[in-house]
Amino acid sequence: MRTLSIRSRLVLSIVAILTVSGLASVGLVRALYGRTAKAAADEALRGAAAAYGDLEKSDVERMTAILDSITGNAEIREAFAARDLDRLLAATQPIHKTLKADHGIGHWNFVDAETHKMVFRVHLPAKRDDVIERASLLKAMARRERSAGKELGKSAFALRVGKPFYAADGRLIGYVELGEEIDHFLGRMKEQTGNDFAMFVNKKLVDESEWARTRGTARNGWNDWPDVVVVNSTTPEALVDQAALAADRTTGGVLDEVEQGGAAYARGAFPVRDSSGTVVGGLVVRHDITKLRDDMRAGVLTALAFFLALTALASGLVYLLVDRLIFRRLQAMMAATQNASLRLAGGDYAVGATIPVQRPDEIGKFEQFFGEFLAFVGTTLSGLVERHRQQARPPAPPPVPAKARP
Repeated sequence: MRTLSIRSRLVLSIVAILTVSGLASVGLVRALYGRTAKAAADEALRGAAAAYGDLEKSDVERMTAILDSITGNAEIREAFAARDLDRLLAATQPIHKTLKADHGIGHWNFVDAETHKMVFRVHLPAKRDDVIERASLLKAMARRERSAGKELGKSAFALRVGKPFYAADGRLIGYVELGEEIDHFLGRMKEQTGNDFAMFVNKKLVDESEWARTRGTARNGWNDWPDVVVVNSTTPEALVDQAALAADRTTGGVLDEVEQGGAAYARGAFPVRDSSGTVVGGLVVRHDITKLRDDMRAGVLTALAFFLALTALASGLVYLLVDRLIFRRLQAMMAATQNASLRLAGGDYAVGATIPVQRPDEIGKFEQFFGEFLAFVGTTLSGLVERHRQQARPPAPPPVPAKARP
């Protein structure tokens, strides 16, 4: 098995470290995107709830001002007090046409204070004498005060405002009530926020045949969901899904992000209540975050490209620096070591003094140590060789005694 060189191990280590750093950065970018998308959905949800409330408040104030004008009309007051329906119709019809055309107010009712029966509907003159059971109006009648609130009729929501109607002598002669369907709320909210909206209500509160009748040529979506029906939407795309229906019906909340047609959307849902405070449905908000998603993807690609370039640059620099600072010197030291070993073996016992010390760093210390080691070995070998020479030299002949000389 081939062992990786130290160079390769260093480069691979750098690549691994930078790869982990790059993946961590990508994860961080995605986490920031998720947090930003959720914040955008939260903001869209709060904005939608605020816009919905502001529109309702504004329309209540507008209809209240109109009611003040109506109750100040002597002709209408006298006709209602006398229960003269022909006269009442003649006095109200021109005003009703203007209210419907200019303000979208299509409902105008006169109700008896004692029996709670419908005395006259300006928009439906032939339909009367039915008992009114709307909670908001009954509460106002019990307290003799103004009423205002959303009421779910047989096919749609209507915002209704009613107030006591007094004769000139201060006698209560009944109640007058104006109402408008709130379908236009969603269109106005879209104009203000740029978001799309869809409202759904519980089916049990809506009459199916009346619902079908009011749809006209529009698609009948009664059977889309088993328990609710979408009563209004600002887009033909389906905004209501299982996640929206499963949202908390008391507080609402942010839904999962979705992609449709290449666009990304953050979503939320909040409950819709009638005038009694009962939750009767929900409103889904869809906020376009396509630019945010595209910016996130661009950020991820930029981060990856940056770390790839950084990896290549760092690997190259480390390779060059390590090669110059370490491996070239090691190669030179290995060559010097081999040469010194051969010279030492050839009897050059002073070779240790020829080992150069290039820099006072770790390798320089090793070079110094190796030179000192060779000097020690050379000195030791030199001494051994000298001792061996002395032992191998033949002994000198003994001196001749003087008396033995001729």
